[in-house]
Amino acid sequence: MRAMIYESGILAATNTDVMSAGRLNAIPFNGILTIDVLSQLADATNFFTMSIQLPDGEVPVESQLVPGSNPALAGVLDERQLARFSFPVRQGGHVVLSLTESGTAVCAYRLVLR
Repeated sequence: MRAMIYESGILAATNTDVMSAGRLNAIPFNGILTIDVLSQLADATNFFTMSIQLPDGEVPVESQLVPGSNPALAGVLDERQLARFSFPVRQGGHVVLSLTESGTAVCAYRLVLR
């Protein structure tokens, strides 16, 4: 039995396919994928937006503002403020997580496949 795969990172610029460079590029086993994101800022000029496309082409999240946290805590995933999404996924599929930056914000993300 596989326990989980955990990936995380911090972005300072747009990344149109966050999951393409890691072990979750092709889902290695059936499970539940949880995506957590939190931007350092979410104001009129400094923010991130996100889109999620599932392997079947469905786009449950499109160009939505990523919540912002305390500007002094860049890169921190505060459980009280982050956006969390969970989806059932099948082995071999690819989920596209796109994070688009505007201004000077940074965005932290966490991906967990269980």
